[in-house]
Amino acid sequence: MISEINKYLDKLISYYMIDKDSASLFCLDDEIYTNKKEISPEAYYLFEKLNVNSLLITRPDPVVWAIIGELAALYPQVISPRDSESLTFIHDIPVIDVFDKDLVVHALGCRKGCIVKDTGIITTGTVSLEQAFISFSSICFATFVKYFSDFINGLYEYGGIPHPRPDQIEAFLNISPLITPPAGDNPLSKDVPLDEEEIITSMGEAGFSIVGNRLVDSFFGNISYIKGGNIYISQTGASLDELSGPPCQIDCVSLDESSTNDLTSSSELGAHIKIYEYTSDTAILHGHPKFSVIMSMYGPALGFGDTRLVGDIPVVYGEVGAGKHGLIHTLPPAMEESHAAIVYGHGVFCSGKGAFYDAFSRLQSIEVMCYNKYKELVEARLKVNSE
Repeated sequence: MISEINKYLDKLISYYMIDKDSASLFCLDDEIYTNKKEISPEAYYLFEKLNVNSLLITRPDPVVWAIIGELAALYPQVISPRDSESLTFIHDIPVIDVFDKDLVVHALGCRKGCIVKDTGIITTGTVSLEQAFISFSSICFATFVKYFSDFINGLYEYGGIPHPRPDQIEAFLNISPLITPPAGDNPLSKDVPLDEEEIITSMGEAGFSIVGNRLVDSFFGNISYIKGGNIYISQTGASLDELSGPPCQIDCVSLDESSTNDLTSSSELGAHIKIYEYTSDTAILHGHPKFSVIMSMYGPALGFGDTRLVGDIPVVYGEVGAGKHGLIHTLPPAMEESHAAIVYGHGVFCSGKGAFYDAFSRLQSIEVMCYNKYKELVEARLKVNSE
């Protein structure tokens, strides 16, 4: 249990997700284990009242915590994100003024996590600490995306978002310079993997680099590589920074349907297959870079069949999977020429030939472009409003 706690504490710190001094992680087995010197009465109470085996109580990094403070002032009881991952997995985020243990129990009885204004974010897991880590990461991602997408849409009067008040603009101008611009360095090799071992190694390196460069939060996203009649693809729920294992979290799926590995592979396997058909590429990366998601949500909401561009990158609508409105129908044709597309409110898909180098470069460059376009649009509107 202590090794599990140290693993996720190290991730939270190394990916700059938390104020490390505030982090309290707990796991329940024969007893409660923690990274702290002692277990607080509040933690004992939460384990007693909730059907959980793990608990994370921590304050996120100062920028995200400032963003959460702004959102909590606007939405004092519940914050409702609009990105697709949040709508699917966390729905909304309860907000509590102070650490009242009964209010926290009530909130966590309904949701996977909550915000406590005088404490931080509290999340739980019913099976493992990984679940609490994912929920924490999801809340950080969702609040970041909501704050910046609501601000720009409010400035341009889209979607019924209220125009920001002068005090909100002042807060934004204090917060936005603290954002670290996305990096542009590509750490991946240009060498083409030749066999299964090299494919798995290169997928592991690509996944680790996506997470390390904050092109996903937590480990959301998926990766695949096609060679011959097989697609190597990350498993559903796989940790992108741990793909090559042990244990290996990559499935080899035969295109002739002679294997059953597709039962555990990514839910977006069908979309990957179609992308390969449209692009003739060999590698696909899918991540959730924040400003790419934010810029996909700039403007009127998209529905099935709607498209627009951010720069020269298509933005399409699509639900996860192969259903009637699944991204399997909209994403692959959008990538035929650009070898990249953004799914509205969801994330970026990029493909490339040979190694993962080109796909990773596209993923990075799209995020850099979206970050710069966001800044340009906001600065232009603020300048007009001040004249």
